[in-house]
Amino acid sequence: MHTIELFWTLQASANTAGSIERHCKNCGKTVRFTDTNIRRHNANGKNVYRFSIYKCEKGHTWNKKLAIYKSFSEHAEILEEALPIDGDAPEQINISDYLACGIKEVKIIIDHADGRFRIDKLLAEQLVGWSRTQIAQRIKAGLIRLNDQQIKPGVAVSVNDRISILIE
Repeated sequence: MHTIELFWTLQASANTAGSIERHCKNCGKTVRFTDTNIRRHNANGKNVYRFSIYKCEKGHTWNKKLAIYKSFSEHAEILEEALPIDGDAPEQINISDYLACGIKEVKIIIDHADGRFRIDKLLAEQLVGWSRTQIAQRIKAGLIRLNDQQIKPGVAVSVNDRISILIE
């Protein structure tokens, strides 16, 4: 069974929340750094570090540490081929594309949640091919789980939650 793992950053509004003013060593002054929505990972054997890449107006970068995870040996299988995914975060998931690639399970990890998001509404906006009613039915049937637990459709997601979606 192929599994794909996605990381989502949820934001209630698209204002300047993705900007930070700080000193740029290359510019020599305090400037505004904007989140590029690009994430990178570094690992040292024991921990996995997740960073967000910020850029100033001149293109200099700064990495903001988002999270530290303990490494483990049972990782999800990562596919080498690129899937057609939109550039916005969180990405929309096209169910038929994932089925065509042989993916049977999608795991979503919530990196950051800026506001309150119901799981059924969130997935209805991000899953192409399933209606909110179908998503609610799958949640009730246990095909969509939050932190490996069966839940109700109106449950709110929060930071570090793991959503598991079984695709049939």
